[in-house]
Amino acid sequence: MRVIAAVVAVLLGCVTQGTAAAAEPAADRGLPAAARNVELRAALPETEGAVSINFLQYRHREVMFVSGTFGLKSYDVTDLDHPVLLDHLTKRELALPGDDPEQRFWENEDVTVDPRRKLVFLARERSAFGRQVGGERPTGVYFVSAADPARLELMSFAPMGTGHITTCVNDCAYLWTTGYDGTPSTDPDTYRRSGKVFVTDIRDPRHPRTLDTQVDLNRDQGETHMTHDVQVDAAGVAWVAGTGGTRGYYTRGRHRDPLTGRVREATAWDPVPYAGGAAPRLDMPTSFSHNSFRPVGRTLADGPRPSAEHPAGSLLLHTEEAFESPTCKDQGRFVISSLQGSTGGESWRATPEQPFYLKTVGVWSPDDQEGTLPDAFCSAHYFDVHRRIVAYSWYEQGTRFLDITDPANPIQVAYWRPEGAVSFAPYWHRGRVVLADAARGVEVLKLTRGAYDAQATHTKVTLTTSPPDEVVRSAQAPRKRLPLAPDPEYGYACPMVTGRCTPGTACC
Repeated sequence: MRVIAAVVAVLLGCVTQGTAAAAEPAADRGLPAAARNVELRAALPETEGAVSINFLQYRHREVMFVSGTFGLKSYDVTDLDHPVLLDHLTKRELALPGDDPEQRFWENEDVTVDPRRKLVFLARERSAFGRQVGGERPTGVYFVSAADPARLELMSFAPMGTGHITTCVNDCAYLWTTGYDGTPSTDPDTYRRSGKVFVTDIRDPRHPRTLDTQVDLNRDQGETHMTHDVQVDAAGVAWVAGTGGTRGYYTRGRHRDPLTGRVREATAWDPVPYAGGAAPRLDMPTSFSHNSFRPVGRTLADGPRPSAEHPAGSLLLHTEEAFESPTCKDQGRFVISSLQGSTGGESWRATPEQPFYLKTVGVWSPDDQEGTLPDAFCSAHYFDVHRRIVAYSWYEQGTRFLDITDPANPIQVAYWRPEGAVSFAPYWHRGRVVLADAARGVEVLKLTRGAYDAQATHTKVTLTTSPPDEVVRSAQAPRKRLPLAPDPEYGYACPMVTGRCTPGTACC
């Protein structure tokens, strides 16, 4: 593995076990590093706490926006291997009355941008700025103008019943915001009362208006449950992931509604069901779908190769986030499902007594793969797909690169698990993978020839029992593992860091 000269002094070294490391408790020691077929091109350690990334094009300049516990940072990435900081909208600037600005901004797990109006949207969770259970905990969405990315402007804040993730639909005329719903309810089951998507009209971004109508109710075999994220595919279908699987909706145009049999107009506030549902419990035991991707249209060549068995647009790739296995052996895995047989409203008609499940085509996890640790914080998280290679985050099991040409048999062709990694979200961009790592900050990666050779021959990286000769680590001292703790509402589905704000407490 090659590492560019600019970062060799900081990141390249050999694994050593000295007496000081031996004296530390196992949980506090840095995890040993490993990588194969990946080259590090740039590192931004000042973005430690990075959660999500997005990009905007400005004529001849390209800008990256990094959302994290620190707020929002903008970088000129016209030369992607040499990012230049432009501006920082600090957490102090995002703090509302009653917030402790020394605490962390949280979480905006999947940052959304409007490429036409040059807007950035930041979803605010209830645990932001150290807000505690039992007190006032405002949630909603911040609207940020990035018309000049070197002078970010906070335009407005739209309060609403949730604020985990917000996503543009209908070319950013509306937002769909998902997450744990704090709307007052007499239902004692917190997750039952959280099952909805809030719809906000943002045609006037300085005066956003959240509608009274919610979307994607009764999503878990006919029962209301938590929504988590939304991805809009290249055909304009909005896919809502959460407990009970992943379901797609038309949000514009005239379509046949499978629940009534009639053709009607689809809107952002009254969408038409399209397809989707839950993966079988054997493949996704918690039934919690975290995020998804349907290869179709201009993105078809990024997904598995279409076939007579799996025609174009018929596959759904989605994540189960779950943490009960340190190698993700039987949960927290990557699942590829077939959408065939789900376009007749089956998921919307399902009940606990008569559930509906998608057919599983393929499943993958780091278990028994090269570069995998036997005892680590493991779950599938965000992924991105380019030319049939999935870049995939697995927390302490690092970032894995999978060839999905054959959807029934995904294979690993490369991996990146540097010392102290907590891989959160990777993004393919202009031949690179830009990675948001909660512990190490943003890193820019490039696959080497070996990864593409492995893809061409469909040959997975071979399991080994010893680390590679060259590994990425701190030159000063081993990085310690982040002290992760469960979120008060989401549990380990959205882990927080302990001891970084108020000693001994979980904080964001």
